[in-house]
Amino acid sequence: MIERAFVYGDLLFESMLVLNNEIQNASKHYKRLCKSATILKMQLTDSFTLAFFTDEIQKQITLSELANKQNCRVRFILYRNSSGFYLPDSNKVNFIIEVFELSNNWKEIAAKPKRAGIYTQQHKAKGPLANLKSGNALIYVLAKLWAQENNLDEALIINEEGNIIEAANSNIFWKKNNQIYTVPLSEGCIAGVARETFMEEQINKNTPIIEQVCTLQTLQQADEIFMSNAANGISPIVLVC
Repeated sequence: MIERAFVYGDLLFESMLVLNNEIQNASKHYKRLCKSATILKMQLTDSFTLAFFTDEIQKQITLSELANKQNCRVRFILYRNSSGFYLPDSNKVNFIIEVFELSNNWKEIAAKPKRAGIYTQQHKAKGPLANLKSGNALIYVLAKLWAQENNLDEALIINEEGNIIEAANSNIFWKKNNQIYTVPLSEGCIAGVARETFMEEQINKNTPIIEQVCTLQTLQQADEIFMSNAANGISPIVLVC
């Protein structure tokens, strides 16, 4: 019944980094997946535990033909396993796990400043669905194509009010006068695992991050801009306007 996921984008996914055979932030990815499934009314069985989630990922890594199974990227796709048109005839789910090579110099690539512009040809609507990592990702596809066409590394997404909310595949942060800021989830950005982790780290350092609406002027006046992604880590941004 995967055709439903293909036609309607009726799916959720988690992209994860595996280092030294350990899934980074596995519990956070699992919790977000379960929370998102509840929002989409997908029925998870009692057997879908954190242990099951991580065991299935490890099994797929073992079965993969990667030269380096200790370090890789994983995509866990959860989809509604039913027929029907817009109205599904069941809310049961199934999943697919994909495993990808991790470049040996991925840290260097992530640390390299990314030239980013603002994608204005389409905006992203606010609401509960906006925070999910779902199959409804056309705005990110088009934003990435726009960035490529304009010789940029990244595209920044705006909401219906014209506020900047995220990068095409990352959450954004900025620093001004030694204070770090980020966009609140209410603005329509993805509830990123890397975003959550970084914010917790700053709280532990007694330097909490302030959530604030972001405009072009906000970033133009910032001392630093950077973005977070669970699979790539933290990457600096150079704003090109």
